[in-house]
Amino acid sequence: MLSLHGAIDDASGTVVGLYICENECLNGYFETMRQCVLNHGIPQSIYSDNHTIFRSPKTGRLTVEEIIAGQKINMTQFGRAMNDMGTDIIFAKTSWAKGRIERLWETLQSRLPVELAMRGIKTIEAANQFLQEEYIHKYNTHFSVEAEGESIFVPLRSDVDIDTILCIKLKRKTDIASCFSFKGRCFKISTEGYPLVPAKKEITVLVGPRFGIKVKYQNQVFTTIQYLKPERKDANTSVTQKVKRNVQPHLIHSSDKWKLIWHSEPFDLSLKFLYELFFDKNVS
Repeated sequence: MLSLHGAIDDASGTVVGLYICENECLNGYFETMRQCVLNHGIPQSIYSDNHTIFRSPKTGRLTVEEIIAGQKINMTQFGRAMNDMGTDIIFAKTSWAKGRIERLWETLQSRLPVELAMRGIKTIEAANQFLQEEYIHKYNTHFSVEAEGESIFVPLRSDVDIDTILCIKLKRKTDIASCFSFKGRCFKISTEGYPLVPAKKEITVLVGPRFGIKVKYQNQVFTTIQYLKPERKDANTSVTQKVKRNVQPHLIHSSDKWKLIWHSEPFDLSLKFLYELFFDKNVS
């Protein structure tokens, strides 16, 4: 069962992003928004449903006492990314509130399988390549209309790396050697050409299929190198074909450069690590 992730401009009916994954997942929506931002700009707001990828299930459920005590509900990773871009999320209560995208799904359900079959496309990687290189343009040529007003998409600044926004961000602290642990792995911060990140300091760990693991400290982004750590005897090291099929096509540095980052463990285990973060249907 495949899941198609998409976004459409309500003003013109222009499809601004389409992406296929095996499950509805965080990576699918990040990739859709990446297409939108790079090809059209940053949207002022987006409509979404109430899926836990977009909205925490605890939203709106704090008691008066919890609010008075200052308790807050953390945004989802997708919500945080939209907030970082300055994009508001409007949570639609019914499918009618998302009329454009719902009509798009109806159109694609009948047209897209035929288009893929005609071209003999049988893999997710080939399908996504077809969507981005050919089908989105073809659809927009036939179905989009001229918007009545000027575009309110904001161009991405040249000094902003969108991949360090559309990623998972988590807080960690450096140890006395300026290293940090993450998901059972130990990483050294590569600070070549920059001042060292001090010990016992809070850092932001950035995780993305396109770049691996980076660190942000005082508005500076650093690469990392993974240290070899003794493997637990009960660790599950099996990697299924589903994991390899979902993750590997998305990796930009899947050869020498990527393997340099993950040099201390088998490449397949790195794919498994990313799958658990981005592609597992239970990830919110």
